[in-house]
Amino acid sequence: MTNDGGSAFPVPDEGQGWGSAGMTLRDWFAGQIAAGMAAHSGTAGVSFGPGDIAGRSYQVADALLKARESTHDE
Repeated sequence: MTNDGGSAFPVPDEGQGWGSAGMTLRDWFAGQIAAGMAAHSGTAGVSFGPGDIAGRSYQVADALLKARESTHDE
């Protein structure tokens, strides 16, 4: 996905604008999803390996960004 959704945590540049773009919103979404998947891995018969968590987290993050774009277009 080429559109990363913008920055999750932009950092101001000493009053002269935005110095650092911060973490992308896509990465922040993926991190939140990965944390949830890791927390539930091994419970209720569900087990995720690191590769499963990483790949799935970005798939879901991309879906969230796509849904976010459609709600902004309305």
